[in-house]
Amino acid sequence: MALILFVVVGCYALVAALVHLIFWLRRDRVQVSKHYVLVAHNQHMRMEWLLRSFFSFSRRTGTEVKLTVVDAGSTDQTVGIVDRLERGGGYVSVHAGDQGEGSMSDSSWKDRKRSQSGEKESSSLLWRLKSEGIVTSTDHAILVDLQNPSDLSKMPF
Repeated sequence: MALILFVVVGCYALVAALVHLIFWLRRDRVQVSKHYVLVAHNQHMRMEWLLRSFFSFSRRTGTEVKLTVVDAGSTDQTVGIVDRLERGGGYVSVHAGDQGEGSMSDSSWKDRKRSQSGEKESSSLLWRLKSEGIVTSTDHAILVDLQNPSDLSKMPF
C-alpha cells in the first residue's frame, strides 16, 4: 500500500518538475502574436458575431489575438458596434480607412465583385498600418477583407 502511494507521489513530482522545466526553457522565447486586420464595409449584420468569435477563440486557445477593424466607408452601424465592444474590454481597435490615394472609394466598394482581391491595395494598407504603428513588426499581420469570401478562410475558426 505504501509502495503504491510512493509511486503515485513520485510520478506527480516528476510531472510537476517537467512542467516547470519546460516553462523555464520557454521563458526567453518571444511569442509572435497574431494581429488580424479586418477590412469592413457595411458589415454590421455579422460584425459583432465575428469579434465575439475572435474573443472566444483567444480565450479557448490561450493565444493573444489583436484585432484592428479598418472602416472602408461604412454607412451603417459597423463602427458603433466595434466601438462598443472596444469599450467593453475587447482587444479591438478601429482605424478609419481614409479615402486617399491607394484606397478604394465608396463607389468602387459597391461596384466591385465580391471575389475580387486587390493585392496592391492590401499591401499598401498593411504598409500604412505599420507606418502608423498600429501593426508592429513582431505581430504576424493577417489581412481579411470581409467582402471577399475567399479571405474568410484566413479566420482561425
